[in-house]
Amino acid sequence: MKAAFLALSLVGQPPLPISESVPNFDIKALCVDVSADDKASGLPQDASKCVSDETAARQQLDSIWLTVPAGSRETCEILAGTAGAQSYVELLTCLQMNRWDSPQVAPPQRRKQASKTLEN
Repeated sequence: MKAAFLALSLVGQPPLPISESVPNFDIKALCVDVSADDKASGLPQDASKCVSDETAARQQLDSIWLTVPAGSRETCEILAGTAGAQSYVELLTCLQMNRWDSPQVAPPQRRKQASKTLEN
C-alpha cells in the first residue's frame, strides 16, 4: 500500500532541482510524528532514537553525497521526501539499495564452476 501511495503522490509533482548538497529535512518534526504513530500502534515511543538514527544517516550522506550521480541523488531525494515524511534514513537506504552510495564496488562475478555444472 505504501508503494501505491508513493506512486500516486509522485504524479503531478513539480520537478525538483538537483541538489549539490544533502537536502535539509526537519528531523524533529519527523520524529515527533513517528513517536505519535508508535504510540497509536501501542509500540514504545522513543523520539530520541529516531533523532539519533536520522542524524547518523545525515552524517553518512554528507560524506558520500557528491560521489553519487546527480540522477540517482534526484531520484532518491524525491522518494525520501514525498508525502511529508522527509527522512535521511530513507534517503540513505534508497542510495544503498541501488548501490549508488558506493559506485566503486564491482558487481559480484559468477563462479565458473557453477556455470560448468549447469552446462552438463
